[in-house]
Amino acid sequence: MAQAVIVGGGIVGAAVAYHLGAVHGWDDLVVIDQGDLPYNPGSTSHAPGGVVVASHNKLMTDMARYSSDLYGSLSAIDDRHLHYARRGGLELARTSERWEDLVRLHGASISFGIETHLLSPSETVAHLDFIDASVVVGSLFVEPAALVKGYHIVGDFLRRSGATVLPHTALVDVIVDDGHVSAVRTSNPEAETISAEHVVIAANIWSPALARQFGMEIPLMAFQHQYVIGPVLDDWARYETDDPAQENHYPLVRDIDVAMYYRRHWSKLGIGSYFHEPHLVRSEEVGPNALRPFTPDDFVAAWAFAQELIPALRGRRLDYETAYNGMFAFSVDGFPIIGESRSVSGLWSANASWISHAGGVGKSVAEWMATGSTEWDMRQAHLYRFQDHVLDPKYVDVVTRKNYREVYDIVHPRQPLSEPRGVRLSPFHDRHVEAGAMFTTFAGLELPNWYESNAPLVEQFAEQIPHRSGWAGLHWSQIQGAEHLATRTTAGLFDLTGLSIIEVTGSKAPAYVDHLCSNDMDRPPGNVTYTCWLTDDGGIKRDLTVARLEPDVFWMFVGEGTLPLDLHWVRLHAPAGVRIHDVSDDYSAIGVFGPNARSVLSKLTAAGLHNDEFPYYTGRWVRVGGVEVYAMRISYVGELGWELHVPMERSVEVWDSLVDAGAEDGLARAGLGAMDSLRLEKGYRLWGVDVHTEYDAYQAGLGWTVKLDKPSFIGKAASTAARAAGPTKRLTCLTLSEPDMAMSGYEPVFHEERPVGYVTSANYGYSVGAQVALAYLPIELTEPGTAVEVQYFGRRYDGQVAREPLFDPAMDRMRA
Repeated sequence: MAQAVIVGGGIVGAAVAYHLGAVHGWDDLVVIDQGDLPYNPGSTSHAPGGVVVASHNKLMTDMARYSSDLYGSLSAIDDRHLHYARRGGLELARTSERWEDLVRLHGASISFGIETHLLSPSETVAHLDFIDASVVVGSLFVEPAALVKGYHIVGDFLRRSGATVLPHTALVDVIVDDGHVSAVRTSNPEAETISAEHVVIAANIWSPALARQFGMEIPLMAFQHQYVIGPVLDDWARYETDDPAQENHYPLVRDIDVAMYYRRHWSKLGIGSYFHEPHLVRSEEVGPNALRPFTPDDFVAAWAFAQELIPALRGRRLDYETAYNGMFAFSVDGFPIIGESRSVSGLWSANASWISHAGGVGKSVAEWMATGSTEWDMRQAHLYRFQDHVLDPKYVDVVTRKNYREVYDIVHPRQPLSEPRGVRLSPFHDRHVEAGAMFTTFAGLELPNWYESNAPLVEQFAEQIPHRSGWAGLHWSQIQGAEHLATRTTAGLFDLTGLSIIEVTGSKAPAYVDHLCSNDMDRPPGNVTYTCWLTDDGGIKRDLTVARLEPDVFWMFVGEGTLPLDLHWVRLHAPAGVRIHDVSDDYSAIGVFGPNARSVLSKLTAAGLHNDEFPYYTGRWVRVGGVEVYAMRISYVGELGWELHVPMERSVEVWDSLVDAGAEDGLARAGLGAMDSLRLEKGYRLWGVDVHTEYDAYQAGLGWTVKLDKPSFIGKAASTAARAAGPTKRLTCLTLSEPDMAMSGYEPVFHEERPVGYVTSANYGYSVGAQVALAYLPIELTEPGTAVEVQYFGRRYDGQVAREPLFDPAMDRMRA
């Protein structure tokens, strides 16, 4: 029996085989592919081979850096081509906006430990002597970027993996026995049935059609992209095609303002272009080959851009030796899609990756299969991160077309999804529209970022709200600051529909919930507990709030954006006798927070709301305006307040009652922008940004939620060891005085000219009058008052370590 059959011999499938065999020691692997190997009919073999390392995302940068280093450690297949050339990469900027984005990317690269250099036009031409310096504003040189021959890498991966390689062998069926993979059937008469413990679907653009047969949805789409090899540059004519060392000595060039890139093939120039309307190809329609005929009309604009940049092409007609439209995979969110099927144990996805990240994807999938965990947090790449609406074929069509059109666009971190919009609406949506809400998207939901109807509040708080210009002012309004301050001064009304509820019931529920959570969950009904779920390695799988409604009924409150992953985690560990229900769609959620919150609610309920009647961190059913809701006295904004979980069909009724009742108390509607700045002043963490599986609770400042005296819980052994060792770094609060900033994460932090960490999240603290940021710093630099600098758009700003929380450190307001 094979330990794993890998379906697809492109660079991702081969990388999985390499890591399973050469790294983890699996010695019975089979790789099948419908085409030849190592040169197969997929994207790997026709891809021009650029390894793009620098990005604004840490996971993708980690994967790309690892891939580049790994490819460079391999040997070539033949003598004609260099399989790997680490020439670096040049990201060109034609516009000042792009240049500013490259400055920001340079900062992120410092945070990630990637060597990059900002170059002037003349310095750029020193690397690229065939371009016109007047066309560019500047460039970013990325040292670990490289050029590879994809199928050469595949060949070496397969050889080193020790796998049995079966070309011209298509997958026909996956045999499942009692919910687990047991074998595959193939088109190869000499290997018609292969028994297997695991099957990895790594066919990329063919994978959605293959995986759908086995109940696994992979939301990606193939798109045609153009590549031309042919224009001969006179200065290059001397280079010999039989000398691999002369194939290319230039860096990989990306002309990203026009969605193009360039590389040399001896005397000829290679030109790649995404600058044309999307040509979508569904998985079922790809056929036997990832290539399509070249469409010259789509290349007209690209040729004009090439002539503009490269003087030697001016006045020439396009002539080429080779030209084609090659297909690449675009996922719905731009990230790889990896993980194990929840319906068929042992069936894995390793998809939606290009050459740049394939080595890192192969590493992560193999780690996951062999050890059950991964070095990097997989929240952005997990197979089951998607809500149901994302898997709708119409949604996949629309959003992947958008992703193709925006492949190299400058995307502001606060920029809402451009399309599709209106996919999911809060029950309060009409009320938000009436109040002039400016919407953002969260897990497909349209939620208010701020309300234009609150514009008069800006004048009231004008002295506490700074002005922002340029990049900092995009997708932001002073109204967010006004809503923040109104919440602190009177009260704020928040749409919390972005919360989801996982209900756990049954006689074994108490023991299970206590085992799942790091905190002590053995508390009487009516108690609400903040806790963490930990991995076996002690990483923070999720922080959350849990309410015990009855002795055997618990509600776990998680973010809508991670609900599919959280449900998967809860079900994965649930023993027999525990029932798991997603009741999110049965309830909306409303937050009433601020000094006047008790006064507002008291007008609508007969329930006692004072401390002795309704203590902090408790919950109960109460009637609000005649509607029974589950109320919890907690607050993510650091104020007296209640979360109200309302039957969905009565939601608007309760919202309207609160608006009316709060009029005389100064209750203001408030959006997500205000909530983020409020929570940062209070030092509250945001999962997936400030905390995730790469950090343990002690590093994240959440060690108080870990009760090591409990008999058992997931991650106890690792947490015990982590506490004994003590953290070497800790999530730390920083303050800066500069108001005209909009840090979005990954800005590098310096101490005495040395990079020591990076910002995880930041916002302006309107109540404390300072920029507030969180960053993981070496433990010796976490003492309050320690001077640091934060680099923002190439300039360093003075800051200092501050004691948390900045606002209401004694918790007087929340316990009022």
